[in-house]
Amino acid sequence: MANLEVTFAGIKFRNPLILASATPGWDGERSNRAWRAGAGAVIPKSFAPPGRWGQHPRTGRMKLIKSGKKRIGMVNIELYTTMTLQDWLDRELDKACEGNSSIIASVVAHPNPEDTARNAQIIEETGKVVMFEINVSCPMPAGEDKVGFQMGNDPETCYRQVETIKSAVSLPVGIKLTPTTHNMVPIAQACERAGADFLTIANSVRSFAGVDISTGMPKLCAYGGYTGPAIKPITQRHVSEVARAVNIPISAVGGVSTWEDVIEYMMIGATTIQICTSIMWHGYDFFKEVLDDLTVYMEREGLDSLEQIRGKALPHIVPIEELAKRRPLMAQVDPEKCINLTKGGCELCGDSCFYGAIEFAPKLILHRENCDGCGLCTEVCPAGALKLLPE
Repeated sequence: MANLEVTFAGIKFRNPLILASATPGWDGERSNRAWRAGAGAVIPKSFAPPGRWGQHPRTGRMKLIKSGKKRIGMVNIELYTTMTLQDWLDRELDKACEGNSSIIASVVAHPNPEDTARNAQIIEETGKVVMFEINVSCPMPAGEDKVGFQMGNDPETCYRQVETIKSAVSLPVGIKLTPTTHNMVPIAQACERAGADFLTIANSVRSFAGVDISTGMPKLCAYGGYTGPAIKPITQRHVSEVARAVNIPISAVGGVSTWEDVIEYMMIGATTIQICTSIMWHGYDFFKEVLDDLTVYMEREGLDSLEQIRGKALPHIVPIEELAKRRPLMAQVDPEKCINLTKGGCELCGDSCFYGAIEFAPKLILHRENCDGCGLCTEVCPAGALKLLPE
């Protein structure tokens, strides 16, 4: 049996999959359900928000984003836990901890970091959590108190939050950064200097759910957070950039819908992987499905530990200026695979070529001298008949 254990910020987890802080962990019972389903650790919804963010709008707050009938994402206007911190202390943490589960406490960063630290101290005294994740990344609030992503865009503010909480507790402390930034690296480095034990990258992307064109009304009447498969490339950009700029471990979260996504995140530097939207769409058993597939992958690849693949892809990510200097590639067609050449009819590659490299007269003719090496034709070909090869 493959060994899926990982050590993250000094804490050993039974596997790298973590329930991200969100709806599936809104109370102790649901948090524990994720643990029983196989999660390596669980992060309940963020504790102790400023008072005016303590309740959700109960008017519909989630909209699926689809391409045709396929779900590609979701916009939500979820906020923090609707329970008081005392509710969690009195009963919910006990429920969450059943079965010796590993609980990571997500603590909302208050405008005054001393208030954040005070809540963290109270939670640590219960002895029921293994580490802290400071939330400076919720994409919804945009008021004068500057909670959520507004904090997460300021390196100095993040520094003060980490520094203050680290001085108040003994457990590992990480911080959940916002993808709503053009460059996460300076923020991540500031958190590392302040003593952060890990980084979580990232939260949902601040977004708008669209308009019902039959009524002219917004599908959701407030800005929300975009999650699901479509945000994975955005999050992976942040993870890979930060992984090369800091020395502390990373927990990646964003768009995980398959076991392959987990491996990808590890290969660009993540140690643990948080999952939320896929649990909301498929249920807690999604953890077991991914874990089973990871076990098969490790056995097939002969891996003793997932640490063997962490960061494997990072050395191969280069600036576009370097990429432009490499030997040019041009499209080449395999006539035995090409549907147009063997059966006729398919002209998808022609619709995607804007350089005059593909012509149908009526069969496919490839003008390689016109090919600009963009590779779009190879991506749209349903038969895999086109490849980019050296000129």
